[in-house]
Amino acid sequence: METRFTSRAHRPQEEHLSFRICLPQIHRRRPSQNKSSHDRFDFLFSGCFSPKMPVLFKLPALAMKPKFSTFLSAALLLLSALRLGAQTPTPTPSPQFQDLPPPPPLPQFTPLPLPSISPTPTGTPLPDGTLPLPLPVMPAAPPLSSPSQISSELAAPLPAQSAEPLAPSPATPVLEQSSRAAVTKEMATTDFYKALNELIARQRNPKVPDLKIEDALQTAIKQNPEILAAAQELNSSSGRFISIRSKLIPQVSLNSNYGFTSREINDVSFGGGNINSEAWSVSIEFSQLIYDGGAVVSGIRAALSDEQEAYYRLRSVIDTVISKVKTNFFEVVLNRALIIANQQSVDLLTEQLKDQQNRYEAGTVPRFNVLQAEVALANAKPPLIQAQNNYRVSMFRLVRLLGMDYPPGFPSEVPFNIVGKLDYKPRTLNSDESVRIAVARNPDLKAQRQLILGEAARVNQQVAGYLPQISASARQTNESDFLTNNLTDMVNGWFFGVRGSWAIWDGLLTYGNVKTAKARMEQGKINYDNGVREVILQVQEAISKLLEARETVDSQEASVVQGVEALRLAQERLDAGAGTQLDVLNQQTSLLQSQTFLLQAYYSYIQGMAEYDRALSLDTRFQDIFDDPLTKPQAKRFNKLNDPERPQAKLPRQYRKQDPIKPILEKAPAPSPTPTATKKKSN
Repeated sequence: METRFTSRAHRPQEEHLSFRICLPQIHRRRPSQNKSSHDRFDFLFSGCFSPKMPVLFKLPALAMKPKFSTFLSAALLLLSALRLGAQTPTPTPSPQFQDLPPPPPLPQFTPLPLPSISPTPTGTPLPDGTLPLPLPVMPAAPPLSSPSQISSELAAPLPAQSAEPLAPSPATPVLEQSSRAAVTKEMATTDFYKALNELIARQRNPKVPDLKIEDALQTAIKQNPEILAAAQELNSSSGRFISIRSKLIPQVSLNSNYGFTSREINDVSFGGGNINSEAWSVSIEFSQLIYDGGAVVSGIRAALSDEQEAYYRLRSVIDTVISKVKTNFFEVVLNRALIIANQQSVDLLTEQLKDQQNRYEAGTVPRFNVLQAEVALANAKPPLIQAQNNYRVSMFRLVRLLGMDYPPGFPSEVPFNIVGKLDYKPRTLNSDESVRIAVARNPDLKAQRQLILGEAARVNQQVAGYLPQISASARQTNESDFLTNNLTDMVNGWFFGVRGSWAIWDGLLTYGNVKTAKARMEQGKINYDNGVREVILQVQEAISKLLEARETVDSQEASVVQGVEALRLAQERLDAGAGTQLDVLNQQTSLLQSQTFLLQAYYSYIQGMAEYDRALSLDTRFQDIFDDPLTKPQAKRFNKLNDPERPQAKLPRQYRKQDPIKPILEKAPAPSPTPTATKKKSN
C-alpha cells in the first residue's frame, strides 16, 4: 500500500516538502511459525527535507492490529514535521518577486485500476479508502539443467559409436571362434601378452631344455615314482600267480647222498663180514598232486584276479598322474600370467595414487582420496607376492611329479623351461553318456571288480580244507652195493606210490578261514557298490565344474570386450577434454581384473577337463600314445585288458543279480508315441 502527502510552504524561502510512506502487502504466517496471530507489517518511511538531504527510516516488523496502522502513519508524519520545524534555517536575503498567479489546484488522486489477479488476498484499506496495489507477479525462474546435460553440452562432440554385440551367439561355432579371436586380439592390444612374453624371455634358462605338455606326460609315465612303484606291484602279483600255478605242474626232484660208516658199527649191525664202509645213492623223484578239493585251482583263480587287479591299479595310477601333470603344468602357466596381471594392476594403482596426490596438491580433491588410493595400492601388493610364490612352488612340485633330478650343484635350479599357454577348447558333453562310459572304462571299478572275484576264489580255496588231499610220486634210485668193498658196484630200481590225507578234525581251523574269506568278499562288494557311486559323483562334479568354467569364460570374454570399449571411450573423452586421467586409470584397472578372471576361468576349465578325462579313463591308450611302463611280454599279455570295448568280468553267482553297473549301462528306452485318438465316423 502506498500513500502520498504533498504540501507547499507558506514562506517562499522554504523548500518543497514531500513525504512517502510505503506499506507493503500484508503477509500472514501459520500459527506454528509465530505464536501471535496478529499481522506483521513492514514499514518504509522516507522524508525529503531537502533535495540534497534524503532521510530513510526503516522500522522493524511490528506486531499490531490493522486499526493501529492508521494511527502509526499519522504519528510518523507528525514526528517528521516536528523535526523539520525544529531546524533553524539560515537567513538569506529574500529576493524581490513579482506577484505570481496562484498555482493551479492539484489534480484529484485517482487510484489506478487493479489488474484482475486471482486469487488476491484482501489488504487493509488506506485512510483515503483505497485498497493497496498488489505486488507485481515475479516471473518464474527457468529450470536448471542436470549436470550430465551440462557436461554433454560443454563436451566436444564425440565420433559416432557403432553398436556391436557384447557376446557371440552360442548356437554358431563360427561366431564363438571369431569372438575368442577378437578377445585375444583385444587383450593383446592392452600389452598383456607382450609383457607376458617379456617375462618368459627373462625367466628362460638357456642351459636347460624346453618342456611342453606332451613332453611332460611322456616323462611322467617313464619316471614318475608312483607309476614305477605300481608297475613293481604288478610284477609282484604276477610272481604270486606263477607260484600258485606251479602246484598243478608235476614236480621233478633229484636227490643224492654219500656216507661213511665205521667198521665197528658195521660189525655190530651186520655181525661182521666184508661190509663196505662207504655208501652213496642218487635218485630222481616225480610227484603230482591228484586231488586237493579244488584248493589249487581256486588259488590260481585268485592269483589271476590279483594280477589283473594290480594291472588296473597301475592304469588308475597312470590316469591320476596324467591328470596331476596337466593340472600342475597349466597351474605354472596360470601363475606366470597372474604375475603379469597383478604387476600391471600395481603399476596402474601407483599411477592412480600419483594422480590423486597431484589433485590433492592442486586442491581439487580431499585428503581422503589420497588415503583411499594408498590403501588400494597396499591391498594390490599381496596378490602379486602370492602369485610369485605360487609360481615358484608349482615349478618345484612339477619337478617332483615328473621324477626329474636337479642339476648337480644347483639343487634350486629347475631343470626345464615351461612352454605353453592356457588353451581353451570347449567340448560338447552328455551327462548320461559320460556316466556310462566312466562306469564301463574306469580302472578303479575294474580293479574292485577283480578284487571281488579274487575273494570269491579264496573262499573256495578255504572250503577245500574240508576235503581230502591225494598225491602220487615215482622215484628211480641208484645206490652203491654195501655187500662189496668196491664203491663202483651199485644197484638201481624204481619206486611208485600214492599218498593221501584227510583232516577229520582240525580244531575249526578251516571254519575260521572260510568265515574270514567270506567277510572279505562281502567287504569287497560293499566297496565296489560305493565305488560305482563315487565314479558317478566324480563325473557329475567334473561336468558341473566344466559348465561353471564355460559360463564364466563366456561372461568374462564379454566383460573383456566391454572393458576394452570402455577404456577406448575413456581415452577419447580424455583426448577431447571431457574426461580425466583418473577415469582412464579406473577403466584400465577394471580391464585387468576382467582379464585375470578370464585366465582363471581358462585354468578352471582345463582342470575340470583333466578330472573328466581321468574319471572316464580317456587318456590311457598306451600302445597308441604312450610307452607302456611294463615289459613287452607283460604288455602283450595285457593287450586284451586295454580294449575299452571288452565287457566287464562277471561277478560271483550270488552277486550277479545285484550288479550295480547293469542298470547304468542299459540305455533308457525311447518314449513310445502317443496313440492318436480315432474319431468315430458318424453314420
